[in-house]
Amino acid sequence: MQNTPIVQEFLELVKLPVHSKDERAIADVVKKKLEEIGFSVAEDGTAEKVGGNTGNLIARLPGKRNIPTILFSAHLDRVRNPGKITPVFDEENGVIKSDGTTILAADDVSGLVSIMDGVRRLKASGKPHGDLEVVFSVCEEMAVIGAKELNFPELKAKFGYVLDCPGRIGRIVKQAPTKCKIIVTVKGIKAHAGNEPEKGLNAIKVAAHALAQMPEGRISPNVTSNFGMIKGGAGTNVVCDEVVITGEARGTDDKELEEYLQQVRKIFEETAQKFNTTIDVSVTTLYHTFNVPEDSEVIETVKKALKKQDIEGFCQKGGGGSDGNHYNRHGIPTVVLALGYSKNHTNAEQIIVEDLEKAGKLVEDIISGVYEKYSG
Repeated sequence: MQNTPIVQEFLELVKLPVHSKDERAIADVVKKKLEEIGFSVAEDGTAEKVGGNTGNLIARLPGKRNIPTILFSAHLDRVRNPGKITPVFDEENGVIKSDGTTILAADDVSGLVSIMDGVRRLKASGKPHGDLEVVFSVCEEMAVIGAKELNFPELKAKFGYVLDCPGRIGRIVKQAPTKCKIIVTVKGIKAHAGNEPEKGLNAIKVAAHALAQMPEGRISPNVTSNFGMIKGGAGTNVVCDEVVITGEARGTDDKELEEYLQQVRKIFEETAQKFNTTIDVSVTTLYHTFNVPEDSEVIETVKKALKKQDIEGFCQKGGGGSDGNHYNRHGIPTVVLALGYSKNHTNAEQIIVEDLEKAGKLVEDIISGVYEKYSG
């Protein structure tokens, strides 16, 4: 297994101590790298807005006029992990993985290094290009809140690519869901569980009654739901007077999603009436769905670039969100590209080295392809 420049940079960056809201270490390193490539780099004020120590990095590299600006994006943060990451080469299977005690952080260090490697390749070749915009966002792993704070009118890109997706290179996520956070506060009545339990109302029991009726899981081909957290109670000797349930609902059809949310509200409302209590349901939309047409320029461009490496690009619907949700919401047609990693967010995370190396070449070929199309 060759230790190529992109692999060396990947190994360097995964070892840095990074979490959501604490991206300073990696941001300082990649900012310097981007400037060495030739980008001008600015950091926005997102840190203060999200309660972190780092803002989104917005980098620009000027090119030839009259060529559409392309956006490339990846995120700086990673899911919280229990310590220093130690990457390991698995020569037999052609992958890099962690030592099994932490994540690998291929999600999304692979995106960062692929973008930088692709632009370095381009500059080394001497090929002309149009203007490039690169965004390295913060807090993507926290419901994509970092990119939400970007000043979108300042972005000039005609279309974009988010390099942040599990799967083999060639996978193109053209559609992703809206995600809603659901917080439900169920009120009961506190009482001594031994002396006068009949004077209490157990909020846990009320919550259980509602959840037992609640449709959950895959609601339809377009909507999913999960109530994954429940908190309440002060002790076994006290009738529980409050429970907070936290869940989510996702949908690629906003009408169907809203119909499901109305069903959720109705079940909790009827439960409150049955137990003569109060249940508050709060729904917050974290990001919005998108669906990029398969015959769009952004998809045709990446498929053509993939073919230069004899890779057949294929489009799929994704179940998770990314910074791409925000770009599409703000009028920049964007798809999400796979980079060869799998089992992300777990200690079994790994990345196929061959795919990582091809990802850098893909970035170069996307940029060159756009120039060739518009310069001729």
